[in-house]
This record gives sequence, C-alpha cells and structure tokens, in this order.
Amino acid sequence: MLIFFVKKKSFTYIFLIASFCISFGLGILLSDKYLLGSISLFFGCVQTLYTTKGKWFEAAIGILGTLISIIICLFAGLYGSIIFAIVVYIPLSIFNVINWKKHESNTVVKLNKMTTTKSIITIISVIVSTTLIGLLLSLIPSQKLAFWDACSNILNICGILLITLRYKEGWIFWIICNFVEITIWILALINGYSQNAIMLIIKNIIYVGLNIWGYIAFIELRKQQEIQSTPATQKEMI
Repeated sequence: MLIFFVKKKSFTYIFLIASFCISFGLGILLSDKYLLGSISLFFGCVQTLYTTKGKWFEAAIGILGTLISIIICLFAGLYGSIIFAIVVYIPLSIFNVINWKKHESNTVVKLNKMTTTKSIITIISVIVSTTLIGLLLSLIPSQKLAFWDACSNILNICGILLITLRYKEGWIFWIICNFVEITIWILALINGYSQNAIMLIIKNIIYVGLNIWGYIAFIELRKQQEIQSTPATQKEMI
C-alpha cells in the first residue's frame, strides 16, 4: 500500500534528491528569475512529502516556501496573495504546527472525518469569500487578475484550514487551487506580468500530482487509523 511505501527512509531520500534536481534543473533550464520558482517548488515538494506522512513540522517548511512566494507575487503585482500570506497563511501554519503536534500519535497526526453538512458550508463559504475578496482587490489600482487571485487564495486557505483541522478533503481544495493558479500564471505569462510564470505553471502542474498523491495517502492513513481504533472501541463497549 502507498502509505507503507512512503514511510520507508529510502523513498524519502530518493524523493528529496529527485525534487531538488527537478526543481533547480527546471529553474536553470527555463532561466527562472533568481531561481525563486525553483526554491518555491522544492519547498512545496518537501512539505507535501511530510504532510502525507502526517508530520507536524510540514507547516514550518510551508512557511519558508510562503516567504519565497511573497517575493514572487510582489514582482508579479499579485498583492492579494501577499496580504493573505502574511495575515492568514503564516498564522494558520503556526496554528497547524501546534494543533498537529497536540493530536499526534506515535509521531503521526490523527485524522478527522468530514460530514456532508460541513462540506456544503465550506463550499458556500469559498464562493462568497472569493466574490467579496475579489471585489476588494479590484479596488487596488495595480492589482492584477483580482478575482482569480482571490479565488486561488481562498481555496488555498480553505485547504490549509482543513488540513490543519486534520480533514483529508483539504487536498481536494488544493487540487482545485492548483488549476486556478495554472490559469493565473498562464494569463500572467501572456500579459507579461511575471518572469517566473513558466516555472510557476510547471510548479502547479507538479503540485496537482503531489496533491492527488497526498489525498490518496490520507485516505489510506484514515483507514489504517480506523482499523487500529476499532479493537479499542469494542473493548470499551464490553
């Protein structure tokens, strides 16, 4: 099963080396400005690896990647992403470290199960928040792609929040976010907004695969935890 293969140290070493080579190899090949896209991609790959393992320190790695993304977005005029990173993402990541550390068992975090009601509320919240934030961002004269920027950030925050609260559905919102960001950077490339656009398009295409992998890993981790908790539950009933 995937979850057992991912736990192997050999897989971790191979993944880290491969991620480094691919990230910086692509950056050099595509003349990525200051290799910022390469650094962002590498941190994202490392964070995904340790998130699928259920490790609490994945959020700390994510904060480092966010700092690089802030610089990239500053060059591209995506101020909404910068604001969200500073005001929302970094504080959420700090909370994520604390919350996952608090709910871990044998160094692996315990997952929760999402209900239909919570899913509907989450989707409605994303739609409403995207509309409101998009309208606010459009008031900034130099802001580019206001509603796309708002949508990607709301989806990203939703994914972070769900993962922080230990729901596997956070990966689904991240996958959707990746497709939105692919669209953003394609538009940025066409309009000449960013010299890192090509690298970031590739980065998000890779992220789609990584997040699908993360979702599958969390499904297996959840099943494994349910199996392990069943005997204890039955024992308590007796």
